[in-house]
Amino acid sequence: MSSASRYIPHYTVADYEQWEGNWELWDGHAIAMSPAPNVQHQRVARNLFLAIQQSLSDNEACHCELLYEVDWRVKQDTVVRPDLVLSCEPIAGNWLDHAPSLIAEVLSPSTRSHDLTYKRELYAREGVRHYLIVDPENKTIEPLLLERGNYSSRHSADGSVLMFDLHDGCRIAVDPAGLWK
Repeated sequence: MSSASRYIPHYTVADYEQWEGNWELWDGHAIAMSPAPNVQHQRVARNLFLAIQQSLSDNEACHCELLYEVDWRVKQDTVVRPDLVLSCEPIAGNWLDHAPSLIAEVLSPSTRSHDLTYKRELYAREGVRHYLIVDPENKTIEPLLLERGNYSSRHSADGSVLMFDLHDGCRIAVDPAGLWK
């Protein structure tokens, strides 16, 4: 350990709870999540939310809850706020304290590298089965499935409707074409 690293603060959830503004906490390091998402990001995230919610409503076997920008307290020094989380386990309290079944991140210029590197690694390590990387700029959605600790792409070559098996009898569908309106 270099002498400089001794002086870098290591924050916890207790510290995070006191902060104002838009932050995440990654392995004890404060990460600013600014600026706020742009209008295009918000539209795509809204359309994805509505598409998943409709698919959940259409399937009586799905007892999952879809949330927008909720804190996931991964551990005592890590808190992330994905764009969308789908939990098929009950949520007790004001934040998520377990790995959700699905996370969607809508790429923004300011968060693109975070979503494609650190968060992808974190979500795989923590057992998030489905990770959707949505790119409004290129109008693409990359569905990733966790298999043996790593994500593999489940991208359809023809851009057809994406299907996700969440648990027994619970299957949702997302039509990528509907996201870019």
